[in-house]
Amino acid sequence: MNVVIVDDEALERKALCKMIRDHLPEMEVVAEGANGREAVEIAKRYRPDIMLIDIKMPALDGLQAIEAIRRDGLDIEFIIVSAFDLFDYAKQAMRFGVKEYLLKPSRKEEVISALERVSQAVAAKRRHEESNRQLQEQLRRLQTLVESEWLSVLMTEDVSADEWERWKELLPFSLATGMFIVLQFPDKGKVDEWKSWLDKQLDERAPVRYIMGRMGNGRLPILFFQSPDDGELAWKPTIQTLAFDLTRQFSARYGAALYIGLGSPVSRLDQLRSSYYEALSAVRYYAERQKAQVGFPPAEAMYASRAAERDQQLFESLRLGDIEQARLVCRTYIKELTSSYSLPSAVRKAEEALIWIGRRLSELGIRYERIASFTSCRSAAELQQAVLDELDRIATDLEVWRHQHAHGKLGKAKEYIDRHYAEPLTLEEVAEHAGMSPYYFSKLFKEQFGVTFIDYVTNVRIERAKEALVRTDFSLKEICFSVGYNDPNYFSRVFKKQTGWSPSEYRKKLQRR
Repeated sequence: MNVVIVDDEALERKALCKMIRDHLPEMEVVAEGANGREAVEIAKRYRPDIMLIDIKMPALDGLQAIEAIRRDGLDIEFIIVSAFDLFDYAKQAMRFGVKEYLLKPSRKEEVISALERVSQAVAAKRRHEESNRQLQEQLRRLQTLVESEWLSVLMTEDVSADEWERWKELLPFSLATGMFIVLQFPDKGKVDEWKSWLDKQLDERAPVRYIMGRMGNGRLPILFFQSPDDGELAWKPTIQTLAFDLTRQFSARYGAALYIGLGSPVSRLDQLRSSYYEALSAVRYYAERQKAQVGFPPAEAMYASRAAERDQQLFESLRLGDIEQARLVCRTYIKELTSSYSLPSAVRKAEEALIWIGRRLSELGIRYERIASFTSCRSAAELQQAVLDELDRIATDLEVWRHQHAHGKLGKAKEYIDRHYAEPLTLEEVAEHAGMSPYYFSKLFKEQFGVTFIDYVTNVRIERAKEALVRTDFSLKEICFSVGYNDPNYFSRVFKKQTGWSPSEYRKKLQRR
């Protein structure tokens, strides 16, 4: 803790220095001054934690010096040491935030006590500021995680109206217009470096806010968006120009081609998924042909995009156990096929869709083999029934997989919590340990155990605290820290909310038995 002493009497400064050196080893006198002007200069140069200062001094008095230092925005605690016991001085000192006012001649005990009190206040303030800084950083990371997770859900899962509303509450922004682009990086290279380069480029040049998704198979989705209060934007030409610039910059820097697919701008959250699939189909189209590097999807790519989206929708319905939704999608799909194509062509496309679903099942570790071919179907009705029967069989396999998957991974997560409850656990950390996304883990955890992740961790910690209160002589503070809390007051509030008693009441109650 750095201290400065400002007094026009050299003997007074010497005496104060000796008191601090002899009795407060954690403090160091870093500078001395003889008047108010020197106090201001020393404050700027050394930025001490505490300044002991006299009032009546030449050039600039102590109160004027404190006022000037406050104007400079320097965070210093002041202790006034003065021979003048005047109310006006004390009142003015209070206005400047001075908490200690000592009268000369000051007794050693008074000076030491005042310095200790101010030192404790400075330390508490620093802890509070550091706690706030950590909290702000955690919130920033949480916001980034929530935005990224939301983007993943938006792109890969069917979202109900209720879920849209819940996401709206979580997201720190509202969306008036949005537009996806998808970037296809070269097959080999420094993916992290490319992503870092892109983030820097967009920070400097993006015309609107954006959220960057997760890289997969060399593809990176980005959502550009505006809030309702933002000004008008010519979306297509603006984002297309940015995309062209990015491909040129990337080629110049890395000597490789970067392809960017563009989706249409939309004005509703539930339309964003179609914008994503447009951008995805466009980037696939241009990357495969290696001609144009930037563009919106042409008509032939759009048909493939709609088919891919429908296949994805069908698979997600099956994976989530929503067989009725899967049947509805299937009926619509078969009706569209048989009305647009000859029966043999519709059969072939239906089989292609089932082959794609089979590949997705194998990625989950589910072995899938079709028993019968659809080529024996003689009508649209037979084809529809054959596909529906196949979906029922897939749904049964997925139900078994879901229970095994959930039991194994969630059991692993529970064991991890039970071992590490005394540490500052986060949902993201435990989800990563279980090998699941935070969103899916949180959803599955609640479905499987009937409580949220946070509630389960709290229950484990309180149960361990109850055991410690009964079986050990540890203090309440020691028990608080041993079960993962760093604030005894907060621990007591949580304990009382869970049990109906404070920790001390609980211990006394059981000791009387």
